[in-house]
Amino acid sequence: MPVVADIDQDAASTQASLTQSLDRAIGLLEDVVNQAARGAALGALAEQSQLSKPTAHRLLSGLRKLGLVDYDEKSRLFFPGLKLYRMGLAAAPRFDLVQLAQPGMALLAEETGDTVYLSLRAGDSALCVARQTGSFPIRTLTLEVGDYRPLGLGAGSLALLSALPDEEVEQVIARNREKLAPHANFDQVSLRAMVRQTREQGHSLNDGKMLPEMAAIGVIVHDASGRPAAALSIATIASRMQPERRASIVALLMREARALEQALGVTTPSGARE
Repeated sequence: MPVVADIDQDAASTQASLTQSLDRAIGLLEDVVNQAARGAALGALAEQSQLSKPTAHRLLSGLRKLGLVDYDEKSRLFFPGLKLYRMGLAAAPRFDLVQLAQPGMALLAEETGDTVYLSLRAGDSALCVARQTGSFPIRTLTLEVGDYRPLGLGAGSLALLSALPDEEVEQVIARNREKLAPHANFDQVSLRAMVRQTREQGHSLNDGKMLPEMAAIGVIVHDASGRPAAALSIATIASRMQPERRASIVALLMREARALEQALGVTTPSGARE
């Protein structure tokens, strides 16, 4: 047992060291990007990051090898690398989507009076990237822009989880087990049942499972390749999400999801894409 404990401790120490190095490298990369126009000198970068010059130089050399940072020999300045530009171009459509969604979200908030959310998948979590509040005086502001939730927790998050292949759903649920443990209604068995229900009815429903007085509905927005790009959801107090009103909320969400898909270049109707 002591040998096993020593191995575990060494592994934890190695992991902590790797995490620290990664944090430092990302911090340096951000400093280089912030000074992209004029270039960044090693001394200034080391001072800003509170690192020694040899440590900063070692990390910057690693970033150069990865193509994320360039070094101009004549001026002795660091600049963002071409690879970083390419990565930015690849990531841009996700955030263009936020801009494209804004008019439709504003319309939904106006039509329903409730709170509208846009969520994107971020690993095993859903990230709230936009929110639009309606005119109804009681607002369900359970998510701030920038908040993360484990996939499955909440209507938009559940819609994103349900759009994944079965094997990936199982993997995400397993990895999120500890994060979901404090939420009694979101154990593994319950989540699987929610995923099945979401797929069967074509939208997710969080009916008081997080907060008894709150309810929400979510639908998926696909990209041009048919993959889940985002989730649109509407949240309100439970009394405003009774079955007779649910159908109209779903129809409005579906309308805006399809409009957003069209803006993203989707040509195949979602109903035909299974």
